Parts: sequence; structure tokens; C-alpha cells
Amino acid sequence: MRHFTLGEATDLLPRLTTLVDALRRLRDDAAVKKAQVDLLWERLENGEPVLSAIGEEQRELDAVSTRLLAKAEEIESTGCVLRDLEVGLVDFPFRSRTGTVFLCWRVGEPAILFWHGADEGFAGRKPIEQLPLDRT
Repeated sequence: MRHFTLGEATDLLPRLTTLVDALRRLRDDAAVKKAQVDLLWERLENGEPVLSAIGEEQRELDAVSTRLLAKAEEIESTGCVLRDLEVGLVDFPFRSRTGTVFLCWRVGEPAILFWHGADEGFAGRKPIEQLPLDRT
């Protein structure tokens, strides 16, 4: 697990904003495409000749799903942890004097303003001013 300094995590915020927004759009695109495929299957079951349309829509859904997975892997490759896509909640492992804690940021916040212990999560967020100092 990669551990971040506050500066390293802060430097990633613009990139993460872009990545999370792109992931959300891809998720939404995949949901729409899945609904279209499901509708076509219903039409096929009702006797309509839509098999070729199902194949085309399924290929498009597969392509969107591939892009979605690649974007999720790109976020993961940064070393941060995407906790909640809908909220845009991202954690950054941080080595403090008490052990590993998480710097906690939500898309739209101007900076990393909170942190929480490994077993606390979002509900346990504390102001960054209360962050235990680095071991080093």
C-alpha cells in the first residue's frame, strides 16, 4: 500500500476530479446502454426481429464497460482508494505517528480538509488540523 504525504495527495486532486467525473459518465453511459439491450431482449421475446440490433448494442455496451474498467484501474493506479463513486469520496493512506490513517477528500472540496482512522470511515472524519504528525 502506498502512503501519501499531504502534499502528494493534494497534488493529485485535479487529476482525480477529472478521473472521477469521467468514471461517473462512463457508469451512466453503461447503465443507459444496458437498459437499451434489456429492452431489445424484451422485444425479441415478443417476436420482433431485433437480434442484429441486440448484437450491435451489446458490442457498444462491452466497449463502454471496457473503458469504465480502464478508468477505474487508472484511479486505482494512483494509490488512492475510491470509497464512493456517487459521493466522489477518495481516501489516501497516510503514515501517522499512530499508524496508517486516511486523508479524506470528496470531489468538490477545495482541499483535503479531513482525515479518519482506518476503522472509522467517512462518519469519523476529523479536521486535518488534528492529524497525528508523521513518524519521520
